[in-house]
Amino acid sequence: EVVNALRKNEQCLRVASVGHVREIPENKDCKLVLLAPDYKEKALPTCVSDLLDTGDATLTDTSITVGFDNFSVTDILNAVLPENILRPTSFAPAGHIAHMNLRRDQEPYGNIIGEVILAKNPHIRTVVNKVNSIGNVFRTFEMKVLAGVDDMDVTHTENGCTFKFNFAKVFWNSRLSGEHERIVKQQLKKTDVVCDVFAGVGPFVVPAAKKGCRVYANDLNSYSSESLMENCKLNRVDGRVSVFNLDGRDFLRQITAEVFGSQSNGGGGKINATWPMFTHVVMNLPAIAIEFLDAFRGLFAGREDIELPKVHCYCFSAADAPEQDAINRVKQALGVDDLESKPEVHVVRSVANAKHQYCVSFKVPKSVAFAEPVTASGEPDAKRPRVDP
Repeated sequence: EVVNALRKNEQCLRVASVGHVREIPENKDCKLVLLAPDYKEKALPTCVSDLLDTGDATLTDTSITVGFDNFSVTDILNAVLPENILRPTSFAPAGHIAHMNLRRDQEPYGNIIGEVILAKNPHIRTVVNKVNSIGNVFRTFEMKVLAGVDDMDVTHTENGCTFKFNFAKVFWNSRLSGEHERIVKQQLKKTDVVCDVFAGVGPFVVPAAKKGCRVYANDLNSYSSESLMENCKLNRVDGRVSVFNLDGRDFLRQITAEVFGSQSNGGGGKINATWPMFTHVVMNLPAIAIEFLDAFRGLFAGREDIELPKVHCYCFSAADAPEQDAINRVKQALGVDDLESKPEVHVVRSVANAKHQYCVSFKVPKSVAFAEPVTASGEPDAKRPRVDP
């Protein structure tokens, strides 16, 4: 009762790995309860005051020895950083790497912050800081090693799957693990066929294939597609996954051609048993994925008998009405005023103070899917984001 009361009003000593109650070797009938160094006698709970008043308890000085292991990262950073510098509170793990996004004013103290993170997390061997924003279509960024070994080859476990990749050459964000799990567990059935247009190293692909799905996976980054193939073999799902290294639009056209057994957008070919029709399309490239939605215009022309796939398209928004903004941008990219069915909008995560990542899920509208096919020299290709060599 005494310890619980002291904990409740924060009068107990709060040091990691140091218990609140200690034995008194010379008096086995009594216990020593450690109070915080700055405790206030007048703030002690009533049950303690009553014991002091009756003489059943006394206040006494004592000393304990504490070291580095007894203090948290925050405790240590509070001791070594200037008061006006905001303490970094977290990092994103990728195997043995701790990935940090330090603010500009924190960067001069990056090395000491990295050393503290390294010392307090035994599984971490490398601490890196992103030194610029993601500025290319491969979603990679420049980074600086703050502490530890300069080793970017990692093995990471997520949602029961193992992934190997070079953190400097591919995109990986552990903060998206919950979204990867949501799509696979809540949106997909084991009988589904999934198209992942921007697959990366496979955080959607591998768990979907482990669930039993057939998966067509693509990434324009050759390092990502190579790692994806390795990860499929590593997790023993390579028999259910076909990997491509193409532009997103070219990938959708090629897969559709394979499905219908024809080298054109439509053509009325029979569905290929080796390449079953896909039921879901994942487009997780939030900066520009919406721009690729024009690839669906005329993609299934002449195949009005098929069940159209459900698309999960990711984007960022900082608008006052972000969910409606996301839906409106999807409509604009598809060239329609009506999606024909109610879209689902899911908030994925907060990116900045007023900016969030969203997932808009919707069935491809018939007016888009069965429209006049678009040629490679048509307007949509002219709008395709280009990558300078």
